[in-house]
Amino acid sequence: MSWVTVASTSDFEGEVQKLIVEIEGRSVGIFRENDSWHAVLNHCPHSGAPVCEGRVTGRVVCTASGQSTYDSSLRTLRCPWHHWEFDLETGKAVANVRERLKIYPVRIQEGDVQIDA
Repeated sequence: MSWVTVASTSDFEGEVQKLIVEIEGRSVGIFRENDSWHAVLNHCPHSGAPVCEGRVTGRVVCTASGQSTYDSSLRTLRCPWHHWEFDLETGKAVANVRERLKIYPVRIQEGDVQIDA
């Protein structure tokens, strides 16, 4: 693998939080969440949907006592086809630990967004 420049940090100013790019024939979603950057292969392991076209939200979690609460800090990418949910940082499926998204390391170098692809 090698680092590839996929965008500029200026591409994410204002309301833009996501950019989908092509890298060597692969569609990859680049996400900016405040000061965190994430890169995800745009392919849902469930049915092959373009998962990066989905929304990033928080997640409902259950406490040990059975109470449910919404945690906005757990950034979750929801597939647009069947609403499968994946942890944006790790790529793990929320409901099924066997499924996961392909995640790429991201770094910022002199205003360039680079992923290790």
